[in-house]
Amino acid sequence: MTVPEIEIIPPDDDKILVCPRCYTHNPEESNFCLNCGFSLRKSFSNRTKWIWLFVSIFLVLGGMYYFYHRLSELESHRSASRSLQSERPAPSKEKDIVVGEDTKLEQGEAIPPDSQKIRIPVGRVVIKDITGNVISEVPVPVVGGGWVALPKQVCLGGTEWVLKMGLDTELSIVDGILNDHDRIGLWQVQGDLAIDGPELYPWVPEAPLSWLSLTSQDSPEPVEFDNPEMQGLFIEGLLPESFSEFGVMIQQGRVVGWTFGDVMAGAFVWNGDEGKILIPEIRVDDFYRITFANSREEEFTRALAMGNDYSDLEHLEAFANSFKFEVNLSDEETPEYLQKETVIEDMRQLIAGVLKAGYTREVSNIFDVQILIEVADTALLMDVARATAQSYEFEDAIDLTENVIASLPELNEQETVELQNFFADLYQDWIASQFNKDYLEGAWRAYRLGSWKLPDNVDIHLSGVQLALAKNDWVEAEKILAMKDYPPSLGDKVQNLQTQISELKAQDGKIVIQFTPGLQQIPASATLNSSANQQFIVDTGASMVTIPQSTAEGLGLVVDERNPMRSVLTAGGVKYAPEVNLSSITIDGREVNDVKALILDLPNQSEWGLLGLNYLRRFRMDINTENGILLLEPR
Repeated sequence: MTVPEIEIIPPDDDKILVCPRCYTHNPEESNFCLNCGFSLRKSFSNRTKWIWLFVSIFLVLGGMYYFYHRLSELESHRSASRSLQSERPAPSKEKDIVVGEDTKLEQGEAIPPDSQKIRIPVGRVVIKDITGNVISEVPVPVVGGGWVALPKQVCLGGTEWVLKMGLDTELSIVDGILNDHDRIGLWQVQGDLAIDGPELYPWVPEAPLSWLSLTSQDSPEPVEFDNPEMQGLFIEGLLPESFSEFGVMIQQGRVVGWTFGDVMAGAFVWNGDEGKILIPEIRVDDFYRITFANSREEEFTRALAMGNDYSDLEHLEAFANSFKFEVNLSDEETPEYLQKETVIEDMRQLIAGVLKAGYTREVSNIFDVQILIEVADTALLMDVARATAQSYEFEDAIDLTENVIASLPELNEQETVELQNFFADLYQDWIASQFNKDYLEGAWRAYRLGSWKLPDNVDIHLSGVQLALAKNDWVEAEKILAMKDYPPSLGDKVQNLQTQISELKAQDGKIVIQFTPGLQQIPASATLNSSANQQFIVDTGASMVTIPQSTAEGLGLVVDERNPMRSVLTAGGVKYAPEVNLSSITIDGREVNDVKALILDLPNQSEWGLLGLNYLRRFRMDINTENGILLLEPR
């Protein structure tokens, strides 16, 4: 038997095969031993079979583990999605976005049917303030393995941030990324629950961009991102007006931006690193400390959270003391319920309630000048000043108001008019209060200050006329009245004052005795001998003036046998009374000399005297019972 020739092609390297039978060294590519012809590949082939067997078993076990783990994750996400869908009426479940990683779309081009599906888990971030009240609740897509984007504005004042996925799943948010000039922050969800969302990547200007609503079932729609403007780690721009809901922007199956509906206008795309390599840079508690802690807004929050265990007065004091703290937020950043105008309206309602309950002094004590300057509200200032006028003095209220106004910015026209009217009311009330207390000197002082501060106010000016008339100075009253022209609305008042002036003119040089209309007796006050006060009853039926025994003794009048005794008919019968001589009787400033009088105590009116005919005949009498005026004009 002839053995075929075998061409040996030595290998390029020095690797050899050792024959297990004769131990001859053979080239690596040899199938048979060059010495004994023994097959060199048999044992190697058996060994290869065993190796492939072990590899196959490993691959089968690995595949089973992979599919089991994958199915567990999918079931977890389906459960969270079903819970979220049952809780929210609007579709906020995980969305299937038909966008392939390798798909490139032109504007308006339909999405190919064979594109890969990208699933976006959607939850709600609930933010609570320091008192536990919910201040914000917004829908959010979870991207990059646990990142959510939130407008800075909805986070301000929040101390507890929670991501809710359905009814039962709550995950804390404790840190994130926010630069000083960012209006949007990126915050990381904490917890062991894996959230399988799309990756977060920076926006690429050249690549096609799609937008998907979080609150409707619309398919992703191609959009253009206009007017981009850099803002830290985000770029702010615009989408067409129809894309104004909560939504995400997608490129190549990856999330690159967000829209926030009415919460924050415009659109925002990411300009930082990929989500999988992001590292938090700021904690939620540090964000709160920097933006909100120890601020006026924080104190407002505490005051608003005070429950029914606190009185309205305590609520008011808490609000007022809040103005001792500095403002941290700009007007644009401040939530409406913490804006100064809103808080002031609440304070004015509280003031109205506690003043109605009679706590005027307590309200006045809560506010000092510095607090009112910080409040800078003229309406509230006037509320407090009225309380001060009622509980202290009108002058205190005027001083308080003037000191606050001096430190306020320039007032507008309406505020200026309201304050002028307010001051006019204060001065008039001040004058009236002094006048009603019969303290004419104090009333004149209030009038002079008011007419100096408000020289054009005719109501205050007319108060001066009334004060002059009150002291029967018709000359001064007529002078003050003639200084100004008056509007038709004050015509009746001016006419009444003119009538009073005319009556005083008519009384000039006469004794004026005023009495209450309808009284049976007309009282009159007089001074006897320029030293003793005596109350008289005007009696035209009495022939002579009488004075009580006590008054005679007070005047030091001596009664002896030289004094004539006069018979007097009284209700108790005829009595005898000694006659004395009074050097003077002065009534209404007019003195009458050398008047004879009887010393007689009237029954049941022992301290009164009678102003009889021997005095009255010296005058012409004119009595006006309707107005209660008796005029005595010297003959």
